[in-house]
Amino acid sequence: MLNMAVLLMFFLLFAFMLLGDKKNAYVWVFVSLVLFPPCIYFMQSPQVSPQQAFLYAFFIVALIWNRSAFFDGIFKHPLRIPLLLLLLSLMATAVLNGDGVSGMYNGFRYYMENYAYLIVAFIGGLNYKSIRIEDKWFYPIVIMCVFGVIEFVAKNNYVFPLICQAFPYYDGYYDLGSAVSASRTYRSRIFITTTHPTVLGSILCSSLMMLTCRLKELNWRKGKSWIAWCCLILLVALSGSRTAWVCSLIGLTIYGFMKVGIRTKFMIIVVLGFGMAWMAPKAIESFDVEGQGSSMSLRQEQMLFSYLHFLKSPIYGNGVRYTSKYVMERDTYNDRVVDNEIGGLESVIFFQLIDYGLFGFVSYLLLFLFAFIYFFRRRKSSYGQTGFLVTVSFFIFACLSGEIGGNNTYAYMLIGYCMGACRVEEDDETEEDSEKKKKSAEKKVNLCEADV
Repeated sequence: MLNMAVLLMFFLLFAFMLLGDKKNAYVWVFVSLVLFPPCIYFMQSPQVSPQQAFLYAFFIVALIWNRSAFFDGIFKHPLRIPLLLLLLSLMATAVLNGDGVSGMYNGFRYYMENYAYLIVAFIGGLNYKSIRIEDKWFYPIVIMCVFGVIEFVAKNNYVFPLICQAFPYYDGYYDLGSAVSASRTYRSRIFITTTHPTVLGSILCSSLMMLTCRLKELNWRKGKSWIAWCCLILLVALSGSRTAWVCSLIGLTIYGFMKVGIRTKFMIIVVLGFGMAWMAPKAIESFDVEGQGSSMSLRQEQMLFSYLHFLKSPIYGNGVRYTSKYVMERDTYNDRVVDNEIGGLESVIFFQLIDYGLFGFVSYLLLFLFAFIYFFRRRKSSYGQTGFLVTVSFFIFACLSGEIGGNNTYAYMLIGYCMGACRVEEDDETEEDSEKKKKSAEKKVNLCEADV
């Protein structure tokens, strides 16, 4: 009965996207990333997951019903150059490694199911005035917090298996036939509807940056805003992700740094300097503990391992999803190494260099460099600040703990949305300026006619 309810929820959301207001199509894609973990499928060959169904349906809807926005999202995207380079790098590694048509197909699927979310979000951002997705976050955040607290106390995830069991195929790490928990004797952790606590931590970190920057702009009562903000902080803590804590603190510090004067900035730098000097030994000590998450020695092993594989094909890489096919077994992490001495290659740098070589790695760096520059130039706008903080925090997260379980697609959905909103705000300012100039010119003409 509960399985049928989950499937009914999926088909209702899918119907809303196909039959409802086409401007809200972005919202339903966004919801699918939160509700459905990327380890469940309707079909395995070709692979069709709930998230993939929403993604491809979005492009069909946009192409048929909103063609101008569709082409704007592609050809006027602020990141169009690095996005093109990433596509070329994927095609190059497929062709040059002799994977042929099937390799190019896999490369295209990988591109669509990762970087195409930036296009989806940019199109959504162009309609941000009617969407205002952040205004709809309060109740979902509170509900997630309730489920998170229950999971933390019970040390059992009830939501994840309920969703996964409703779909025909499940390709995950957890045994759904018994109690599902990510907690260990040394650390209690939660993951709710995601595939791993680190994934949840990354998503929460990006959400926290979004909510913090938009707090004063929300159409909520002040009390609700702070309740939602505190819920996110609590969830980050319950996820048990040390990387999420570090990235959240960095993002919040940058946000505070942008809001204060020069003297206060100087004081913040001094305090941070002393704080880092005091905390660094303790942080290193915690990361050096073997068997309690990722340690420093494990990261060194991963670096050496990646370097050796990188040398096999340093320019264009070893092939699309090479690490998943030949190095790691597939599971809920989507990247869990068979060799226990290596761990999970927990940095986006490692797998980018192995799979796609210098060409793909440089293209990936350019993607974030273009995003940094775009948002930094628009940092006076709240959406510019939001995009900048999400970009910075997620990039640091990806370098420290990698792209796992769709945490990158969630961040891309916020980054692209903020880019689209900034674009609309700039167009509105241009129109206002032209209107003012027009009225000023008309006023001068009237004064001249009066003098005559």
